[in-house]
Amino acid sequence: MTAAALFAEQGYAALPLFDRDLVVAAQADIVEHIDRVSRALYLPFELSCPDAPLTERIDRIFTHERSVANLLRVAICTDAHRGPRLQALANDPRLKEAAEALCGRALAGKIVRVRASIACFPEHRHAWHSDVARDDGTGCGKVLVTAWIPLGDAGPESGGLEVAAERQPAPLGEQVEDGFEIPEWRLADLPRVQPACPAGTALFLDRFTPHRTLPARATRFALVVWMKAA
Repeated sequence: MTAAALFAEQGYAALPLFDRDLVVAAQADIVEHIDRVSRALYLPFELSCPDAPLTERIDRIFTHERSVANLLRVAICTDAHRGPRLQALANDPRLKEAAEALCGRALAGKIVRVRASIACFPEHRHAWHSDVARDDGTGCGKVLVTAWIPLGDAGPESGGLEVAAERQPAPLGEQVEDGFEIPEWRLADLPRVQPACPAGTALFLDRFTPHRTLPARATRFALVVWMKAA
């Protein structure tokens, strides 16, 4: 089955789009962002565990400074995407070209963020949801396709995504206290897949495709690009 046929039928497709080394090197933007924020704190910089691997650093900080670990998590997820290496990935024309080929629509405009699966913050893993929860044509409702680009190897055992593999005509989510989630019973009859996404892969999701974040033994970062209709 071609990627376009898979996307049309199951609402997702994983494509090897980027050079592996280029994607892994983009992690340096996150390291530099953690360093920059940590140096702005009264907390001594050495307590931000600068010598730890990026995949362990937030967890190590958490053991002695939970609030600082959370501050850094939020900083990464709100601002790290502006780093030059991550911007180069988000603005690579191949990303938009691949998304347009999959969805058959012209795309213009995007939202870019870094997302993470961090062992010490399981409460911040995304539950079942779709990237468009309310199809009202405004805000997030304009998103047609999402590109999820892990900055290292990601899959069932390493903070990948689980996808309910059947393209949906409308959102399945229900409003909860802090947003929208898809209740488990609404997915009971849908097949589920946990795509292996080696570094360099872009996992494309339709706007209504249910998915959730899987646990990770070590922190997994991903660049996420939500692309809007032209």
